[in-house]
Amino acid sequence: MRDFFSTKSAKILIATLAVILVLAILGATGNPWVSSAFSFITNGLSSVTANLTEGNKDYETLKSENEKLKQEIADLRTQLVDYDDVKSENSRLWKYYKLKKSNPDYEILPASVIRRDTNEAFYSFTIDAGTSSGISVQDPVITENGVIGFVNSVNATSSKVTTILSPDMQAGAVDKKTGESGIVTGSAVLSDENRTAFTKIDANAKVKKGDIIVTSGIGGVYPADLILGKITDIRYDDYDAAKYAVIKPFEDIKAVTDVVVLTDFKNKGEIKKGAD
Repeated sequence: MRDFFSTKSAKILIATLAVILVLAILGATGNPWVSSAFSFITNGLSSVTANLTEGNKDYETLKSENEKLKQEIADLRTQLVDYDDVKSENSRLWKYYKLKKSNPDYEILPASVIRRDTNEAFYSFTIDAGTSSGISVQDPVITENGVIGFVNSVNATSSKVTTILSPDMQAGAVDKKTGESGIVTGSAVLSDENRTAFTKIDANAKVKKGDIIVTSGIGGVYPADLILGKITDIRYDDYDAAKYAVIKPFEDIKAVTDVVVLTDFKNKGEIKKGAD
């Protein structure tokens, strides 16, 4: 209350009331000019009081509306985040539409890389999906550009992926052009160059630079015809002189951020006859 009387508005109000009091006393004498002035001031005061009352009402209304707007903005932000998540997932799924259309038996699950083991020589990583999403050990991990690796361990909400650069990777493979078969596996010598090896090929194999290597489907871990990479060089092993081809994946394994897990496909887990 003390703060109110110290304000400019309070001082004006007190001065006005003092004038009204003087005019009221003088008005008792019957002077018509004084009566008119008294009427003018009291009418103005009523208007000011009404405006002050209305102003207080507007303030409360605006305060209430402001709180409602804040809540609406918060709700819209949440909806926008949800929309961005859905849009991002749809965008990722769209990249695999052609793959799914050509292979209706594929069950695909988009996932994102959430962690990398910097001490791991073959660039394994962890994705944000696990058993609760239907992922199992040995499920293939790919992108639209080809094979990335496979799931080697899994819990309810995440999975660890062994990459195509690792010697633990053993994929039956075939040269798309010549039809010659072998095994694609990682190598400590090649991994830092984002390269892997097409091994167990015949000494007289006609594989050459530029040939595309795809999965054969043998072994039941990978379906046939997934791209593994392109031959960049033909070499011979220093220890046994065995011929092998250097393969460059079409994806930078060390930098990949979004992948797809093939949780199911035709003949999954079946070993084809004629496998080496």
